[in-house]
Amino acid sequence: MKRLVSLLMIGTVLLLSSCGGGWDEERKNKIKNDCIAEGGYDCDCFVEKTLETFKTPEEYNNQSDDAKAKYEEALEGCATEEEENTENLESF
Repeated sequence: MKRLVSLLMIGTVLLLSSCGGGWDEERKNKIKNDCIAEGGYDCDCFVEKTLETFKTPEEYNNQSDDAKAKYEEALEGCATEEEENTENLESF
């Protein structure tokens, strides 16, 4: 009986630990909002490359130098050209 209880507890712990820590919608929206604030990127691509590069938000928050370089390289494909709008600018 003790073995059965131990196995059930271990199984429960493993199940609960495998469910947490991933990219939920709130965290994805935070990345997208950061992209919008930064500008210069296709934000859907930005989020996609972030999720591909970092499997968990913890990896994203604790980036190594190698991971950061890989991430910046991946984001180059998401860069957009910003149009310079000088028509409506007033000079003083």
